[in-house]
Amino acid sequence: MALLPPALTQILRNRPELAEVPSVELLERLLERPELAIPVLLDLDADCHVVSQAVQAAGGAATRETLAARLHDPLGRLGEVLDTLAGHGLMTLDGGPSGGPGSGPGSGTVRSRHPAGLWQHPFGLGRPLREFGKTVTAETLKTIVRTFGGQPAGRKADLVRQAEELLADGTAVRARAARLPAQARALLESMAAGPPVLAGTQFGYGPVPRSQPVERLVQAGFVIRDGWEYELPREIALALRGDGWKPALTGQPHVPAGPVPPSDGVDTALTAIERARALAELAATESVAELKAGGVGVREVRRVAKALGLPEPEAVLWLDVAFEADLIGSEQGERLIATTFLDDWLERPAGRRWRVLAESWLRLPQAPTHRVVGCCEEHMTPLPPPYGFACEAGRIRRAVLQTLRTLPPGMGADADRMREAVAWRTRAMAEVPEAAGTFVAAALREAEWLGIVSGGALTTLGRALLDSRGAHPASGHTLADPGGTHTTPGHTPPGSGDVDALFPAPVTTVTLQNDLTAVVTGAPSPELAAFLDLAADLESRDRASVWRFSESSVRRALDQGTDAETLLSGLARFAAKAIPQPLSYLITDTARRHGTVKVGAAPSVVIADDPAVITELCAAKALRKAGLRRIAPTVALGTLPPGETLRLLRQAGHAPVGIAADGTIQAERPERRRLPVEPDPGEAGFDAEAAALLMLGSPDRPAPGSAEQALQDAAVTDEPIVIVWKRGEHYMDDLEFGPGTVIGYCHDCDEVHRMERAKIKKAYLLQS
Repeated sequence: MALLPPALTQILRNRPELAEVPSVELLERLLERPELAIPVLLDLDADCHVVSQAVQAAGGAATRETLAARLHDPLGRLGEVLDTLAGHGLMTLDGGPSGGPGSGPGSGTVRSRHPAGLWQHPFGLGRPLREFGKTVTAETLKTIVRTFGGQPAGRKADLVRQAEELLADGTAVRARAARLPAQARALLESMAAGPPVLAGTQFGYGPVPRSQPVERLVQAGFVIRDGWEYELPREIALALRGDGWKPALTGQPHVPAGPVPPSDGVDTALTAIERARALAELAATESVAELKAGGVGVREVRRVAKALGLPEPEAVLWLDVAFEADLIGSEQGERLIATTFLDDWLERPAGRRWRVLAESWLRLPQAPTHRVVGCCEEHMTPLPPPYGFACEAGRIRRAVLQTLRTLPPGMGADADRMREAVAWRTRAMAEVPEAAGTFVAAALREAEWLGIVSGGALTTLGRALLDSRGAHPASGHTLADPGGTHTTPGHTPPGSGDVDALFPAPVTTVTLQNDLTAVVTGAPSPELAAFLDLAADLESRDRASVWRFSESSVRRALDQGTDAETLLSGLARFAAKAIPQPLSYLITDTARRHGTVKVGAAPSVVIADDPAVITELCAAKALRKAGLRRIAPTVALGTLPPGETLRLLRQAGHAPVGIAADGTIQAERPERRRLPVEPDPGEAGFDAEAAALLMLGSPDRPAPGSAEQALQDAAVTDEPIVIVWKRGEHYMDDLEFGPGTVIGYCHDCDEVHRMERAKIKKAYLLQS
């Protein structure tokens, strides 16, 4: 069934990575590939898994009425779950969306896009007797018929029908199973619960002894041997599970929650913005050293944490988030430095800056505050920060937020109370049982530091973020609304909060106080923050930010080439009232004493206007390392380079300045390096409807089976392709398309080929 625009738009909203596919025909083929569908299915909740298995157990297609009869659905969730599966491209619904006009609960047919199925054993059940084919012999069928009280008669097909009729009597099957030896009965119950297949290698090499419980089950007619494997037929497993057994759609389990103090999260979010900025600025001026093997080592993490005034786990969080957000990047694997994106980010309103951080955190596959060896099966040696690695923590994090979103505003829960609900939302909890609880706790802790969660409940800001984002490209999740139902991914529900509107408007004025502090009530504008950072030290960042002026902070501004007049005029421009006299005196007095000592090179020359100062410097014990010796009343030579001499003089309480070779004062502007980064094309937002219209209107629809179709498939899927070119076959990958050309690496020739696209008459994928 061809994809209509609404269905195509829905799929692209849920799976935006498919938006680059050039045609609907190729998209249809990609949707039918199990290896692309399985990760999508695993990111959906347990009810989606139940319905997916039910359709597979029904042979890949069933009416809604049939599915409803085979499932226990007390909450009436079947239609909603079917819409979710169809919206992710896993099913097709002939009757349209379940909530559409004229589509009752029994109308239409549900078809899986994967006839072979995505589950090895749906519901832990084996194959029906009819599907064993030649594997099951007539003698085996006769044994089954005799076991359950029948008289074998007829050909093989007749024996199958006889066995099915007998196995439909669940009471008789369970009674016969109860008479088995204890070990055989225990094994049978285990196989009935799933998985239904045992490999012969589980019992050692060679034939399995007849005394083994599994062979006793074969002899008793309960299990069928298929080569080296033993399988419990579906009919027997269903009989053992009970006459009324049905898979259930449960909805999210109840989360025990309690009231928590309300919080909008804005204060914490402003703190998060400041900490990410401080980290990026630190990387801009000092850089963060990486280990030879990559990543930031323990000692460097401690240095960064001390410089930022944070505990080490929180410092690791900001390293991971800033790296994912492209605020910092790795320079040749040797050091982390700020990127060109930092300047753009700093100029944005506070809400936009925070959203970049929050979205980056949501995309992380790992838990920054739980980087331990072996926390997930996929990685036994996790990379140091800020590098990501394969981990289930990201899926658990998103499930935690989805679970919190179902709680009423003002209600919160701790990690232990949420585990069951989170496990319903993601199979990742079962994949890493030992680390699952820690990952839930890490998600809550990190969300607190970002202002998304407070006291185990979503903040106003956190709820607005989730309402406005629907499904995130990196997650593939459909977020649930407070009632537990699914919302259309990518759509902002009515009444959802606006993240930007929750942040105060940028403040352009500062209140200067007699105690040499500067108070900004609200989020300072980038220009005001930059000015205050230049001449004062930030003491706190909250709803109101406080900077403190001191002799050292003013001297820092003077060292960078600013003079007293510029500082005073800047303060007058930003100040809400007149400049306090103590602050004015501090600036003028510091400027008056600034530069009374000058340092040049040779290797260093110290010059002072007052000969007594030179005498004092040469005799000072604190400056002994500088090796100063007088050569003139106002001049001394030092043995250290100028930079080191300046540092020692400042440590001793002086206010020296550097001078250039021509005698002019040399401003010391800290080097702020920037690593070039490419802008993220998806940052402006993804328009699924526009992408769907573009795909439907694409004129480039190659003929099925043509070379052009194979080339397009390879370009999208990154699969190897064989191209017939210059009378030879070339096994190629890493294809790039230029104007009329195809460029790729050829494994046969061990070189890169540039081929004219029009001359490629034959090409095929290896999986074709």
